[in-house]
Amino acid sequence: MSDGATESKVGKVLLIGVTGGTGGNVVKGFREQQLTNLRAITRKIDLNRPSLSKMSEAGVELVEANLDDENSLAAAMDGISAIYCHATSADSAKPDPLEVERAKRVAQAAKKADIKHFVYNSAGGADRNSGIPHIEQKYKVEQILSSAGLPTTMLRACLFMEEFWKKYTRPSILKGTFPFSIQPDKPLHLITTIDMGRVAAYVMKNPDKYIGQEIELAGDVLTPKQLAEAFSQAQGTSVVHKETPAWIFLLLFQKELYALIQWYRRKGYQADVQHLRQEFPGLLTTFDEFLQETNWGNKELTYESLS
Repeated sequence: MSDGATESKVGKVLLIGVTGGTGGNVVKGFREQQLTNLRAITRKIDLNRPSLSKMSEAGVELVEANLDDENSLAAAMDGISAIYCHATSADSAKPDPLEVERAKRVAQAAKKADIKHFVYNSAGGADRNSGIPHIEQKYKVEQILSSAGLPTTMLRACLFMEEFWKKYTRPSILKGTFPFSIQPDKPLHLITTIDMGRVAAYVMKNPDKYIGQEIELAGDVLTPKQLAEAFSQAQGTSVVHKETPAWIFLLLFQKELYALIQWYRRKGYQADVQHLRQEFPGLLTTFDEFLQETNWGNKELTYESLS
C-alpha cells in the first residue's frame, strides 16, 4: 500500500494538546510517518506564537477550540477520522482536576463524531496502582475513553528524555554534576516526544493490530550511572551522578515530586524496550541518539530550542 493510500485509509487526524512545550515534536513524528492530513486544536490561533507558526508552516490545519466547550469540540472534530490526545491539561506532578472533566467532554464529542481510532498519551505504570496522583489520573482518563466505547490505543509513556533539558536539570549536568534522586544502578525507562508521534502514527496506520492495545512505551533504558556516562560523551566533559536525598523535596514542600521519586526508586516503569524496538523498528530513539540529535553539548540552546 502506498503512503498516499495509507493516509487515505487513516483519514484526517485531530491532534489535542500539542501546541505547548515540545508538542511540535509530536507533529514531526506524525509527518515522518507520512500522516500529514493533520488538524490541531488551539484555544486561539496566534501565529506570533512560534509553536503555532511552525505547525501552520508545516501544513497543519489550526482550529480554535476549547476543551471546556462541547460545541467547539464538535466543530473541531467535523470530518475527523482519528484522534491523538497528548494531554487535556498542562503537565505537572500535581494533578489538575480539569484533566478528567475535559477527558469526559472529549470522549463524548469523539463518540458523537464516530471517531474510528483514538490514541491516548497515557503514563507508564497507569495500570499498576502506582498511588502517584498524576499517573492515577491518566488511568482515569483511559477508563473514561474506554467506557465511552471508543476504539482506543493507550500509549503509556515512560519518562520523556526532554525532561533533562529543563532549567532545573540541565545547567548542573553541563557543569559536571547529574543530581538525580535514584539509585545509581536503578534502570530508568525513557522515551522522546517525537517517538510518541511516530508510534501514534504507526498504530493509526495499523488499526486492526493496535485498537484495544495498551503499550508501555520507552525507547531506551539506562541507569543514572549510565546516563551520566552518556552526558559525559555528549558534552565532552566528565559528568558524575549524585544521588540527592529524596527528602529534600519534602523540605521544599514538593510532596508530589517526593512520592514520584519514591515510586521510581521502589517500582518504576516496566517497558520491554527490546521487544518494543522489534515491534516498532526504526521508530524509537536511543538516549545517545537523542543527545546527538538535540545537540546537547551546545550551551547556547535551551529547552525551548527543542520545539
